[in-house]
Amino acid sequence: MEQNIYLLAFGTFGNPYGFRQTFFRVGNQNVAKSIKTFDLNTNAIKLFEDSTIYSIRKETANGLSSIAYSKYSFAKEQNSDRGGTFIGASIFFTNEIAEDHLTITKLNEFHKILVAKNVEDKTIMVNHSDNFSVDLPQDFDKLSFNLKSFDEPSNFNTSNACLVVYSSIETNKLQQNLKKALELLNNFDTVFFTDNEEIAKFTHSKGLYKTVTEEGFNTEIQALREEKKKRLQVMVNDFEKEITELEENKRVTVKALKDSIEENSRLHQENGRKIEESRKQIQIVENKYHEFSKKIREAINYVNSNKKIEDIKLFHSENKREFINFVNQNTKPQYLNILDNIQPKTNLTTQHQLNHDWLQPNSKFQNKGQTKTKDSSKVFIVLSILFFVLWVLTVFYFLFFNSNENSFNFINA
Repeated sequence: MEQNIYLLAFGTFGNPYGFRQTFFRVGNQNVAKSIKTFDLNTNAIKLFEDSTIYSIRKETANGLSSIAYSKYSFAKEQNSDRGGTFIGASIFFTNEIAEDHLTITKLNEFHKILVAKNVEDKTIMVNHSDNFSVDLPQDFDKLSFNLKSFDEPSNFNTSNACLVVYSSIETNKLQQNLKKALELLNNFDTVFFTDNEEIAKFTHSKGLYKTVTEEGFNTEIQALREEKKKRLQVMVNDFEKEITELEENKRVTVKALKDSIEENSRLHQENGRKIEESRKQIQIVENKYHEFSKKIREAINYVNSNKKIEDIKLFHSENKREFINFVNQNTKPQYLNILDNIQPKTNLTTQHQLNHDWLQPNSKFQNKGQTKTKDSSKVFIVLSILFFVLWVLTVFYFLFFNSNENSFNFINA
């Protein structure tokens, strides 16, 4: 026996037990403990003498989507004449169900055995369902060989609504209606079927459960399908709207990317020009240092040639002033332009709870742009350090030279 098939018998027994149900086949004990009772709300629906009710019910049992097929027939309680009493059986499935005709056949067989062994003169002869005398239907295990998944109902939310259908319960007709009723379980927790007019009038008069004829049953199904069709169309419209938004978002995002790339290309070219100019400036500065060094040696030669001291000082001061001005004007580093970090973001939302990973920014593209920025930053840092070193050397040079010149002046004085 498959673990997802359960067989129950139940009934009303009067004082002291009232309604009781017992499992005669159990798939899983934890699931069995969570299954709701199959008692009837006699304020909404009630069996009368020689009447029968079939039902199909949805529920979530221990977290599992479950469908139950049940059959009720009128039976009196011992030592009681109250109305609405019954005896019944149910086949309960979790996650999968058997073929409809096989389920109905085995349900009818088990209910027939149950009544034959436990009812006399329309009265239940035991006082508790645990005391039922039963035999399993022949080839009951065939149910487990014909299991199938079900698409309907698509939701197992409790609605606290039930539907009563007044129609033929002949086997073929009942089989067709039970299959259709799976769809209606999206709107109702339980759908009952009976061919007893008295039951139909009773449920209609109470008004707690919706009561319809065969024609009304088909109308309910058609209305459900129309509503489902409308919901699907709304979903299609939402998807089409999202496609339109996606195209507009693509246009904006791609334009932002192109604009950023063009701007970065311009900045990159400008930075390249600045770097090349800085490279050329290095050679010019080096030449200027070399020229001033020669001027100093030339001043030394003037000293050794007995030239006037004032002329030598003037010669050196002019050269020194020109050198300092040149260094101050030509050793300032040209700061590089910082490239934009391109990070365009989509304004789409996950309102349909779909997988939108493909809308995320392209990380590979971003990393490439970041790498270019880092390379430019490295060039800037190297040039800045180089110019700083040149400036420090210049300062030390002038400090040292001024010291020698003051010494020279002191000696000549």
